[in-house]
Amino acid sequence: MTSAELTALVKKQPIGFACGAVCLVCAGLLYFRSGEIGESQKDYDAKSAESARILANVSNSKNLPEQLAEIQTLAKELDSRLIRAGQLAVNLQFFYKLEAETGVKLIDVRQNNPVKGAKTLFTGIPFSLSVQGSYTQLLAFLHRLEDGSRFCHFTNISLNAGGSPDASVASPSGESMTMTLNLELLGLP
Repeated sequence: MTSAELTALVKKQPIGFACGAVCLVCAGLLYFRSGEIGESQKDYDAKSAESARILANVSNSKNLPEQLAEIQTLAKELDSRLIRAGQLAVNLQFFYKLEAETGVKLIDVRQNNPVKGAKTLFTGIPFSLSVQGSYTQLLAFLHRLEDGSRFCHFTNISLNAGGSPDASVASPSGESMTMTLNLELLGLP
């Protein structure tokens, strides 16, 4: 087939040859760009995830000032319930106040050294206590420790019946009990 015959054939069927040429160009573009499909899909997925995150942030930020005020209030409340390891007199005053409220007698109160370990924001400040009183007074003392103004964690409790009854802390039946406690109060080092 000569070029004159080819030109005559193209002039006879111009639409068919134009469609064929467009198909060849599209097939070539598809072949050369097929390597970029995976990269384009990854880029699309990353931008879709970022868009979803931004939309979620926008919808969640509607009550942000109220939530911030609530968190700040809770942080102040938490700070008021923490003890400081270096404030020995204030820490012991907490136990003396419980003694006055429950009617028990504090025999021994000691603040022990905190365990050295991982650097954390909060730490447990250990205390050793010996308390004397009636069974109901000792239970009231434990209840006040658990539900009190400080965060308390008991590590060891032992209860001994008998001993020398003290008239000021003895129960009506005259029985006095001694309780030894090891506990930690949440605080700052």
